[in-house]
Order: sequence, then structure tokens, then C-alpha cells
Amino acid sequence: MSGIQRRLVLVAYMLGGFSALTAQVEFHGHVYPLARLNFESRYLNLPHRVVSLEGQNRGRNVNLFLNTTLEYRLAMNSAAVELQEAYAEFSTGLGDFRFGQQVIAWGAADGNNPTDNVNPYDFYYLFIPGSDRKASNVMASVNLYLGSVNLEVVATPVFQSNRLPFGEEDFPVFEELPFDLDTIPEVRPDRDLENTEFGFRARMPLSMMDVSLSYFKGFERMFTAVTNTFPGGISGLEYNPVQVLGGDLVTFISDWAIRAEGAYFLTEDTNGNLPHLRNPYLQYVLQLDYTGQEYSIMLQYLGGYITKVDDDTVTIPLPPGSPIPFVQYTEAEYEGDHIPAKIGMPFAAIAQNAVLATASYDFADGRYSVKGQGLYDLDKNGYMIGGKLTLALEEAFDLELGISYMDGEEGSRLRTIGEVFSHVYVGMKYSF
Repeated sequence: MSGIQRRLVLVAYMLGGFSALTAQVEFHGHVYPLARLNFESRYLNLPHRVVSLEGQNRGRNVNLFLNTTLEYRLAMNSAAVELQEAYAEFSTGLGDFRFGQQVIAWGAADGNNPTDNVNPYDFYYLFIPGSDRKASNVMASVNLYLGSVNLEVVATPVFQSNRLPFGEEDFPVFEELPFDLDTIPEVRPDRDLENTEFGFRARMPLSMMDVSLSYFKGFERMFTAVTNTFPGGISGLEYNPVQVLGGDLVTFISDWAIRAEGAYFLTEDTNGNLPHLRNPYLQYVLQLDYTGQEYSIMLQYLGGYITKVDDDTVTIPLPPGSPIPFVQYTEAEYEGDHIPAKIGMPFAAIAQNAVLATASYDFADGRYSVKGQGLYDLDKNGYMIGGKLTLALEEAFDLELGISYMDGEEGSRLRTIGEVFSHVYVGMKYSF
């Protein structure tokens, strides 16, 4: 039996057991075949969630949830079943308690949230909005209702890193690694009580706005290559301990919503004495949005700032075959405009400071919709533009036609990605 067949059997058993608990289980989901053709007339060799299935049973005090997907690569004709969420929720007069594999979303801004660090990210879905770009993890969470204050507490006993598209020729989000991942030991946090990730978020109304404060203590979601005493050598790939202090607010002026969100990131080496650990930095988002009956508009400014930079030497090894084995910078030279997406906003992988805009319009009684979006990198003069037309052919069938294009000046990450990833696409979604 193949790995895919084993996963399908496992999901079938889970669905059967899930249904056996009650006769009133409800399922819904969609089938979404998608073809992406780049400007070289070649299908993109990237995964896509072609099937999504969600099930739930809402009892009087106990609720059960299940979400699974089938991920498919058109260019390779390969598939994999993934369990996205499977948890139980117990409702009491004090609050709601959840146990199992979950996705937790924090923050006030749309899609780009520096405070949203409980779950890792799946960078294959970097340009998908909302929680669909997140990867689930096993955790316990509780929502407590304390008068006008909502307190959410989460604990994650098993560390999970970001899913990163290293080695993907059609999606070069990150620079080429100067070493072979298969030959360098990866050191993940041990599964013990001391390494349990923990966080809380308190939400409350304040005057004419809603305010949240959050705290997260865990590990960065992307490894750091630790150099040994030999210049340019790599001794291991480690995940650094980190603390995140965050806050967000939402208020309204007429029909416009104003959202602000920020987070301060502190690695364990808060004094900045170890050159392979990240110095403290700040990420923030400012957003203005409007939602009308037929159209919506959203503007975002994404920013990042390193708050402490010293003069320690940083050694950057170069790929095999380079004229020299390594280059060296001071941290002031290297970190001045370089905040890797090890935790925090995933868009930091492609732009440190950027402006993002989206707009959508529905017409013909909602049967058709058009959406446009654009991103501009203020530091590297890179840009991304895209558009999508959705046609409701039948009650449950939608036809989607779209385009995504990226370019920019030399050195822009968006230009590097766009050279192979810019594409047109067509998809058919059946919802049930």
C-alpha cells in the first residue's frame, strides 16, 4: 500500500469514527482543480489543495471538528492527503476548551499579522489570503470570557517549523542556500515540558476601539545556520528560542475601519552578543479598509525595523564552486535591511517595507466578481500585480480566471520570484 493510500485509509477510518459518535455530523468542502501556466508556457510544478473536506458536529456541550485536504501537483501528477485540523471543543459557562490539531489566528489586520505566531506558515501558499497559508499543530487552547475581556491561552507541546519551498525552481522565495540541507544536522527543540510553547491574547473594548495585547514564548519557525570556528563552516541548523510582545487595535471612522498591529521580537540572546542569533526587531502593519454592499477596498503598509544592531562580525558561507568560500559583514551592514521570515509576517521573506492594496467588486446580483491586488516593495522597487475574475456558472460551480505578475529592479526578491512564477491560471471550484 502506497503512502497516499495509507493516508486515505487513515482519513476514512477517522471519518467513520467521527460519524459513529453522532448521526448528525455535517460535512462540507470543495473540489478545486487548478492549472497555472507561466509565461514560458509551462505548468508550474507546485502543490495545490485540490480537495478540501470539513466535518463538524455541534453538540450541546461538546463540539467535534475535522478538516482534511488533498494536495496535488499537476506537473508531476502526484498527490498527498494532509490532516489540517482535528480537535474537540468543550463549552462551559466559563469559556471554550479545545484539544487536538488546530489553527489559531491572532491579529487585527487582514492576512499579514506580526502577532500571529502560534502556528507555523506553509510558504507554498504565501500569496493565499487568510488562515489557508498556515500549518496546523497539536495544542490545547482555551477562550475565557471574563466580563468584557476575552482571554485566549494556548499551549503547544510539539514544535513545528515552517514549511519552506527550498529547491523549488518555480517558486524561489528564499535565496539559494550555501549548503546542502541533507548533510547538515538539524537540531529541533526536545519534546519536554521546558520547551512547551505558550501564548496568550487578551481582547477588550476600550473607548471607541477594540484593543488586544498578546504574548508568545516559543521558537523561531525557520532554522538558523550556526557557524563553527572554521570560517564559513556550518556546524548545525538550530531553532532559536524567542519571545514576542504584541498588540493590535481596530477603530472606525464613518464606514472605514482603521487597524494597527505590531510585535516586538526578542531572541534568547537579548544582549546581541552571539552573531548567529537575531537582534531584537519590530514588525508592524497599518491598514485602512472599507466594505460596501458590492465592493471592498483595503490598503496596508507593512514595515519592519531592527531596534538594536551592534558591530559583531557575521560570516556568510557561499555556495560550493564560488571564487571565495565566504564573505563577512558587520551586523550593522548585514542586518540593516535584512529581517528573515523566521517568525512573524511571512511577507518579510520578500519585502521588509511594502504597500499592499486590494479591491473587489461584485455585479450581476453577485454572480460575477472581479478582484485586483498590488504589492510594492519600497526598499527594492519590486512589485506584484494580479487580478481574478470569478463567474458563478451554477449555484455550486465557480469558474476562476486570473493572472499574477511580479517584477522589479535588480536585487528585488519579487523580480527573482516573478521570473519563473508569473503566470495565468484557470480553476473550477465546486462547493458542497
